Amino acid sequence: MRRFLRYLLGMVAGLVAIFALGVLWPSATAPLPDAADSRLIRNARIIDVERAIAGEPTDVLIKGGTISRIGYGLRAAPDLPVLEADGRYLLPGFWDMHTHAFKLSPQLHLPLAVANGITGTRDLMDCPGSDDTLIACVADKRHWTRAAVEGRMVSPRFVEVASFYFERADMTPDQAARLAADYRARGLDALKVYNRLSPATYKRLTDEARLWGMPVVGHLPKAVSLDNAVAAGQRSFEHGHVFARHCFRDAAAWRSGALDAEVPTALVERMVTHYDAAACARAFAQMREAGTSFVPTHVTREEDARARDPAFTGDPRLAFLDPLSRWAYRDDLKSTVVRYPAARGEAALRGYFEHGLALTHAAYRAGVPVLVGTDTAIGGFRYHDEMALLVRAGLSPAEVLRAATLDAARYAGQTHRHGRVAVGNAADLVLLEANPLDDIAHTRGLYAVLLAGRLYDRPRLDALLDFTRAQARSPVNATKLVWGFSASSVNGEL
Repeated sequence: MRRFLRYLLGMVAGLVAIFALGVLWPSATAPLPDAADSRLIRNARIIDVERAIAGEPTDVLIKGGTISRIGYGLRAAPDLPVLEADGRYLLPGFWDMHTHAFKLSPQLHLPLAVANGITGTRDLMDCPGSDDTLIACVADKRHWTRAAVEGRMVSPRFVEVASFYFERADMTPDQAARLAADYRARGLDALKVYNRLSPATYKRLTDEARLWGMPVVGHLPKAVSLDNAVAAGQRSFEHGHVFARHCFRDAAAWRSGALDAEVPTALVERMVTHYDAAACARAFAQMREAGTSFVPTHVTREEDARARDPAFTGDPRLAFLDPLSRWAYRDDLKSTVVRYPAARGEAALRGYFEHGLALTHAAYRAGVPVLVGTDTAIGGFRYHDEMALLVRAGLSPAEVLRAATLDAARYAGQTHRHGRVAVGNAADLVLLEANPLDDIAHTRGLYAVLLAGRLYDRPRLDALLDFTRAQARSPVNATKLVWGFSASSVNGEL
């Protein structure tokens, strides 16, 4: 018996040692871009995203990561690297306006974003304290941005970092104000609100943020009307739920909790069939006047609508997810099937998804700024899916490209450096094989990506994809993720 116990303890000690080794093992580094941040791009057709036209072939001179000259037949120093565009299509890099970064994102998410032409990212959930074992904190994201610009790592620029979400229903106004002050002191760009926040606490939070000039972003809390949230100054609303839940006949009853006992399938059907166009029209006008942005992330509602679809649940791109994320993704889909059972549930979710697309089209036509965001672990690939869904909603390819570039930069107040291929702007660019104004699917045909003038040519982009796929299968990363999740202060909330 003693021999068995010694053997068992030895095995446990060995497993603990292996686990600890995995946690402490150095993380892999993604393949870096070409080191030069100055180069000449020759014979590129520049997409003017504002005027929706593709120009004749021209040259673009980049110096120190900034576009310095544009014109045909430019001359450069003999030792300056040259990228031959051969008539391909050049436009600003894409910005994903709803993402979440984790400690292991440099191995699992950021290279995948760059490999898909995403050069800017808006992070919608920082860690709740000064550090966390799972969620990347604002200091990480600032460091990653600097390192990416300097060519020392692979990452988009982080263009806005929002706080951990304000969610607790029992949070008092004073508690929210103190927490907001802490987030502001830590250097966060925005405060994120979520579903269960009370109206009184929400009002105190938005009042404080307005005094500081700090945007409030995120969900629309259930108990707060969209009208009141826009009037309070919320800067952006996330996800396709926003208008569906506001623009139906029984919206006030839903906000009060009077419909909480209703079967989820019946509630979704009610939101679609009892659509209140007048309520939406008023909200659209209010948002247009306030300059309030909408980030619909239709790919997330597509996940609900297609939770039973084998072609969707078996998406081969899930191979780019680590085992923990892949399990969580599929578990979410299974939970959706249980919550909305049978053919009726599936039909209700598909109708709700299509309703969301129609509402996005109506909002955009009414002048509401619509931005492109994913909120999904395979966001690099799903970003192009989201652009395709926006076209399906009724936006033109030109309007979607503008939303993905110039409108995103306008939201962030960075049009002086981003959003156009223009002299003085940062050389964050994508070079496409075919004209995306003709077909939004052409955004997937990346020939090259540049970030701060540093080149990821097609072989480098392929290397990033290979790297991410390998990292998703890495036992070391799996160990780090398990440890990070188990030790995180917020694992019960995720």
